[in-house]
Amino acid sequence: MSRTGPKTEAGKLVVSQNLNPTAWTQNPNAVQAIEVAKRLRNTKHGLYASVPIICKSNGCPYKDSCQLFQMQLAPHGEKCPIEIAAIEDLFDRYITALKIDRDDPNSTVDLIMVKEVVDLDIQILRCDNKMAIDADFIIENTVSVTEDGDALTRSELHPAVEYKQKLLASKHKTLQLLNSTRKDREGSKTTFVLDASQRAAEMLKLQNDLKKLEEEEQEAEEAYYRRMAQSNNTIIDVEPIGLDETE
Repeated sequence: MSRTGPKTEAGKLVVSQNLNPTAWTQNPNAVQAIEVAKRLRNTKHGLYASVPIICKSNGCPYKDSCQLFQMQLAPHGEKCPIEIAAIEDLFDRYITALKIDRDDPNSTVDLIMVKEVVDLDIQILRCDNKMAIDADFIIENTVSVTEDGDALTRSELHPAVEYKQKLLASKHKTLQLLNSTRKDREGSKTTFVLDASQRAAEMLKLQNDLKKLEEEEQEAEEAYYRRMAQSNNTIIDVEPIGLDETE
């Protein structure tokens, strides 16, 4: 019966095929596109490629607060330069502050969590741009209409404000998770180092105590023999206490 599994020849062949673009498609153009996409994903900001919105120039909902649009530099059809600049700046700031090595494979989880934080920051930026346009935090929301056709309204927070609050809560939660994950990892390393140092100190103390005890025993034994050598060997006769035989 033939063996199966990831470490067998058949298993290795399956794994290699899964890692090969031809496992997804046989179309040469699609295979080439997959290879390019993989290279793009491995670039410094590859994880953020889908985050920036596509510039719609005059059709952009944020055009009134966009400096590039006002300067007639908005690149219609391209990814938003404002958001790209914000992503690069925030990414560099976060990995510097958190001391994350982006080239270390062990930092993959940290980088993904930083990506989530940056993504939330970009959405918060969009909320800020929206609020910069609408200006008022309070809106009159129509909740009903009277028989005469008059609208009944209710004052409510602007949806962008509520959405921003949710984004901030999610961002803070992600930052806490990121920080706690790193603290747990560093804490486990610190605990290990402290335990090893403590064990080494205890072993050294025990060794010193045993050595000191041996020296004290040896000194006591030598002192005993010195006293014996200096002592008088005169025999003292002692009559036993007993009953008189004549009685």
